[in-house]
Amino acid sequence: MAKGLAIVIVTLAVGAAIIIPFFHDMYKNPPPVTQIKTSNPAPTPAPEAGTTVISILQGASAQGNKAFDPDPAQVPVGNKVVWQNQDTIPHTATSGTGPDDANHGKIFDTGIINGGSKSKAMDLTGAKEGDTINYFCSVHPYMKGEIKVTAAQAGGATGGTAAGPTIKILQGASVQGSQPFDPAELTAKKGDKVSVTNEDTLPHTVTSGTGPSDSDSGKLFNTNIIEGGKTVTIDLANVSPGEYAYYCMVHPYMTGKMKVE
Repeated sequence: MAKGLAIVIVTLAVGAAIIIPFFHDMYKNPPPVTQIKTSNPAPTPAPEAGTTVISILQGASAQGNKAFDPDPAQVPVGNKVVWQNQDTIPHTATSGTGPDDANHGKIFDTGIINGGSKSKAMDLTGAKEGDTINYFCSVHPYMKGEIKVTAAQAGGATGGTAAGPTIKILQGASVQGSQPFDPAELTAKKGDKVSVTNEDTLPHTVTSGTGPSDSDSGKLFNTNIIEGGKTVTIDLANVSPGEYAYYCMVHPYMTGKMKVE
């Protein structure tokens, strides 16, 4: 046993004698595996002004799944529409209620959009304010969506939203004690379209009222669920001047105020 222990000690001593003189260089120049760096993916380019982007969602071809986002999409008169296929299989966006619609494809038809690709910018031929345009995927006809044509906006709109006042739902908004909305008190005008962007990773809403027990909850405005990273619009056309409280239906302790002039 003593002889074995002696062999181990001698082996360790020899190894140390080899490594120690070169330790400084090894520390300064670690093996390649320790130098691997991660890089963030390039950000998605912002849509051009006057273009509304609609996403074809991953898994859209599974019946029962949501196919398009936003749906319905609000598109100002004169805007072009681009469909971004986030799925891995090809789809189309074709105007009409389905393949049996005699007028299908007359307003627009993107043709095949491969997975990870986007369509050309499509005009809404003959569309006017107030129109509702149905569309579907000609590859999977049960995938259906709607476009609602709204008033023209100066400079166009993206993602179905219009230029104007903005509320940001801040990252970490659901943590009690943190600021949930920016600005905490928004000032807007009657008739404005307020963009609400969810910068958090969790779903939220912006719902008029002081909380779920408010009998008038949601009567003035209600975004419904906004998924993380998405933007929706609140239309103040029918909201009279005044000061209004709002909250998140998912996290009712998230509250804010809106002043309409």
